[in-house]
Amino acid sequence: MKPIKALIGSIENIPFLRLHILLTKEDGVVVVRCLDFSISSHGENEEDALDSLSDCIMDYLDYAVEQGAIDNIIDQEEDSLWEIFRKPELEDASLKFKEEAKTFKFKGIKKVIYA
Repeated sequence: MKPIKALIGSIENIPFLRLHILLTKEDGVVVVRCLDFSISSHGENEEDALDSLSDCIMDYLDYAVEQGAIDNIIDQEEDSLWEIFRKPELEDASLKFKEEAKTFKFKGIKKVIYA
C-alpha cells in the first residue's frame, strides 16, 4: 500500500459532516477509503476511484436511513489507516507553515481563530 494523498470531503446537503478520505496505490489500482464509514472502493485513476466511492457513500447512507440505522453510520476505520491519512496532511501543513513563517517578521501574528 503506497499512500497517494489524504482529502477532507463533505456531502453537499450535509456540509457539517467532514469525511476523511485516503487514497492509496495497491496492486496497480487506486484504492480510496472513507475512514469515517469504513467504506472503500477503487478505480484505474483517482477520479474513477473517487466517483466510485461517492456512489458507495450514497448507497451506504440511503441504506442506513431505510434501515433506521443512522445512529450507527459512523464506523471508523482502524488506527493504522488514520496514521497513514495524517502523515501527508501533517507534512503539507508543515510545508505551508514554513512558507508562511517567512512573512511573520513582516506581518506579525494578529489573532488566533478557532473553528
